[in-house]
Amino acid sequence: MGMCLYPYLPNRMAVHWNVNGEPNEFMSKQVVVAFIPCFIIFSYGFLYIISHNIFKFNEREHCIIGGFIKKMTLFMLFIHMLILLINFGDFIFFQTGLTIGISMFLFMLSKEFKKIKGKEKDPIKLQKIRLVSRRIFQVMACGILFSLFLNLEWGFYILLSVISCGSMLFMFYIFYSYIIESYET
Repeated sequence: MGMCLYPYLPNRMAVHWNVNGEPNEFMSKQVVVAFIPCFIIFSYGFLYIISHNIFKFNEREHCIIGGFIKKMTLFMLFIHMLILLINFGDFIFFQTGLTIGISMFLFMLSKEFKKIKGKEKDPIKLQKIRLVSRRIFQVMACGILFSLFLNLEWGFYILLSVISCGSMLFMFYIFYSYIIESYET
């Protein structure tokens, strides 16, 4: 898509926007159209090689890591396409597109926890972590979607708050379930 839009894009493309929606960092269109997709492909390949050759995972763990790598790659491609479309025509704020993208990423991540089928021999703790993690990511995604209804500045603060609180809740739950529950038994 970048090559199709290339002749119609400005020579200096915005790649970063203020909270107000005004661009404040620019790059040449060659970097945005050619270098960023190459970087995304390189990072996908690098993570794939690391997960298959350096860490010796079993097949189930490869499925988990591969799903996460695919979700990250899709998110980066979404951001790249968002930058191209904003520079092609000013019809959406970057923050609005980014908010939608983050929410989609969190919903896809929660679905990834659902796809991981636990075996009967999996510990109860691991099954509970999967269930709670899925719910945490779904609540984060809904909270981030709620921030779309606010003005840009308040939406930005809600976005940061939801991501921060959700991440801390996720880490504290894992800490609780592995360390404190293990200590109690």
